Amino acid sequence: TVLMAKLSIALAPLLLASFLSLSTTFTLSNLPRHGHKYTRASSTTSLRLLDPISYARTEFVSTALVTNQIPRTAEVALQIGTTDPRAAYYVPKSLKKLICHGTFNTVEFRAKRQVEQAKERRGGMDCEVSFIDRASDEAALSKVKENSVDVVLLLQVSEDGEKHEGEGWLRGVVEESARVLRPGGRMLFVEKKEVSGSNFVKSVEGLRMDGSYKEFGPSETEGEEGDDVKPLSEVDLSKYSSFDVAFDDIDLCPSPHVAGVAILRSATEEEPEEEAPAVPAKEMTMQERMAYEKRTADADLAFQAFERGRRKGKAKGARAER
Repeated sequence: TVLMAKLSIALAPLLLASFLSLSTTFTLSNLPRHGHKYTRASSTTSLRLLDPISYARTEFVSTALVTNQIPRTAEVALQIGTTDPRAAYYVPKSLKKLICHGTFNTVEFRAKRQVEQAKERRGGMDCEVSFIDRASDEAALSKVKENSVDVVLLLQVSEDGEKHEGEGWLRGVVEESARVLRPGGRMLFVEKKEVSGSNFVKSVEGLRMDGSYKEFGPSETEGEEGDDVKPLSEVDLSKYSSFDVAFDDIDLCPSPHVAGVAILRSATEEEPEEEAPAVPAKEMTMQERMAYEKRTADADLAFQAFERGRRKGKAKGARAER
């Protein structure tokens, strides 16, 4: 009885905090705010409250993925479904522009403020931050120019997108990501393994290089035999995914999640590099030749001295062993 009483006292603050968090979330979700009817709790919020272990694991993996898989040469990054400042904290400081896209018609004022604060707190981050507020359900990323983005971030937003924006939202995001990414650009993702009954990775791979969309079947493989020796104009691009996807399941995660990188393939022929014209050897003057011979002689003397030192060291070591 005493043990149960002590345990109840110890757990009381935790239970009270959880209750307040839940009540606050569901109360705020019913308040009209920022130009759309309801402000819904994001999937990360629900995961944090209902499955803290999965939340902790996915947050850790998201941080590592964004930190390590964005090339330092990247200039523009696009975050899909911005509900928190994670991207601003972990993208390279060398980034020139961060575009934050809102899933539910707009990027909430709270998220905008947090992103701006994260940028200021990092220090030394001279990066332009812009927000995309959608006014309709049409092309989600239509405001972003074609071939203008180096990295697209999808961090636990697909479930919310499919649930609240309707089925086909993920397909639209994949198609628009392929449009805005530069060839060789990356899509970094940490998402639930199954979204609206479909495998997330297969949904990404379903966009074909000819612009069509069809998920690969269980026994279907990319391409045909001999494609590697054909010119690109003779290859059936409908048999290839637009993305080269590398992924893995997140370990120790009760709610199955997957993380990975999808690299956009190019559908254009690579032009052979032109060989640079040979530069004729310059004849050395007498003074230049004498200086060159002196440097060569000095280098030879230094190398001989080094070799003598090595032999002496070996002989001294052998005597010491005896």
